[in-house]
Amino acid sequence: MNKFILKLIISLLLFYPVVGFAVGIVLYEYFPMHYFSLYPVIPSYFSILGTILFCALLYYRKNKPEKIINVYMIMRGVKFLLTIGTILLFVSIADNYKYEFSITTVGFYFFYIFIETYLFTQFERERVAKCKKD
Repeated sequence: MNKFILKLIISLLLFYPVVGFAVGIVLYEYFPMHYFSLYPVIPSYFSILGTILFCALLYYRKNKPEKIINVYMIMRGVKFLLTIGTILLFVSIADNYKYEFSITTVGFYFFYIFIETYLFTQFERERVAKCKKD
């Protein structure tokens, strides 16, 4: 495994939980009226989806590199639909913390989309550079 892939894995598996934990501490300590018991599910959900996206990109990088951008965009669309579905399901079932759950989920969604876009551009730069060498 090359150094770039190792760096991406470390950033994915280390950075996502650290940010989720830090935001949870801030909510719990400074805004306890907005903290809810299901908060840890949100960063875990996005970490799992990020890991699935990364694994899909690694698979297509090896087997079908011409389809990487299509897979990336499909995964982003699926993530969007799953996130909207999750918010709607929670809002329809829960009696309290609807607003907090929705705002926190949307905030994490945009944050993780930004981070994943950055990682994807780094991933593509490394892939294109490798293709030019060959």
